[in-house]
Amino acid sequence: MTEQDTTEALAQWIATVPRDRTARASGLAVAAMRDAIGCMLAGAAEEAPHRVLAAVARWGTGPARAIGSGTPLPAPWAALVNGTAAHVLDYDDTFAPLSGHATAVLVPALLALGEEVEADGPALLDALVVGLEVLAAVGRGTNPRHYALGWHATSTIGAIGAAGAAARLLGLDATGARDALSLAVSMAAGTRMQLGAMAKSVHAGLAAKAGLLAAALAAEGVGGAAEALDGPWRFAEMFAGRPAPTGAMHPPAAEDPLAIESVGLAFKAYPTCAATHLSLDALLALRGRFAPEDVVAIETEVPLVHSRNLMHPDPRTGTEARFSMQYCLAVAAAQGEVGPADFDEAALRRAPVRWLMPRIAMQGLPEPEGAPPPPTRLRVRLADGRVLEETRAVRRGDPGNPMSETDLAAKFHACAARALAPQGIVAAEDAIARLAQGGGARDLVALLVAGQAGVPPARRPA
Repeated sequence: MTEQDTTEALAQWIATVPRDRTARASGLAVAAMRDAIGCMLAGAAEEAPHRVLAAVARWGTGPARAIGSGTPLPAPWAALVNGTAAHVLDYDDTFAPLSGHATAVLVPALLALGEEVEADGPALLDALVVGLEVLAAVGRGTNPRHYALGWHATSTIGAIGAAGAAARLLGLDATGARDALSLAVSMAAGTRMQLGAMAKSVHAGLAAKAGLLAAALAAEGVGGAAEALDGPWRFAEMFAGRPAPTGAMHPPAAEDPLAIESVGLAFKAYPTCAATHLSLDALLALRGRFAPEDVVAIETEVPLVHSRNLMHPDPRTGTEARFSMQYCLAVAAAQGEVGPADFDEAALRRAPVRWLMPRIAMQGLPEPEGAPPPPTRLRVRLADGRVLEETRAVRRGDPGNPMSETDLAAKFHACAARALAPQGIVAAEDAIARLAQGGGARDLVALLVAGQAGVPPARRPA
């Protein structure tokens, strides 16, 4: 195909891929939906989505709702608020081709648009699978270079994937889907300078909002450049600094598996930057063999690109702490687990954790372009002279090292408990499980904003 064909081919696939093909992945899509909604419910109690809601609520009401408060909003604003909530705890899944977070963008976008157009459950799952395929295609054409240059792919490529998913949910034809992708390229933004800042969680919401806006504009006939992804001044060359590999951004052939099947999503076992997870896995595997007070030093070696994300050795906020290897490993060493409560402001001041942090060192290992990342190695040096070592290459929650269904269900329940009463949790989980058989966005969101009796008040900004 020529450079004029890439976006057209992807748009044609968005518009015409048979529903029965995406339906074969509905079980995987339901699991993705559940994890994203759990993260959204937990994050809705945080400061960032409340501040975003306060900013957008002044611009009117609409048919979509903010999770947690139930505030009615126009769909793009609901997507912005809920995307921020889904990403704020950094507990949401990652997607390898994207080099970022997928469902924290796609699920808020689809629930908001789904409420507006009264989409049913099968349509939501179908659009989610399609959106993931778009993220994979653009990611293949630009990563790892795009990510290494400092772009936050959740926000940049995420906007394009959300546009593809929204175009599918709206039933746009190939021309409309092409224009939606093209318009989303014009809205793609966000760099990793925001890691540890409140703006980082807002990136997922901005991408979700941009995808809805791009698809809505395209539905009304607003056009964009026919080729937006591949070629001079197009996304790949502008955002990765070089052309995409030939054919990398084309959709799968009829006989090929879909990205959600062949690559899969990596669910998170800890509410921290994914760059900490292999080190956490390694340390927790050793934790039963030492007492925290006997630690002289903890040393970890990680890929250089990951170490650059962890830019807060002495965090002062919960958001910074999620991007601090020193803090995350100190928590794991001190108590043998890491959970959402460890990133509350008061938790950051715990004496045992602060005592351990100066004893933790991280080294970033350069990786030749095109080579697989080096494994993560961790050593614990103890006062009695022992040195404990552990190596990890595939983090817990990755498709190659999956969390059990029991663990994933427990994660959902723990997350949802921050926003829903016990009976509400059960009702929401059941509604998500039945999406492939029916239900719809409005009924599901109604359950997510109801049944909050007995839940502690959200941590709204002062």
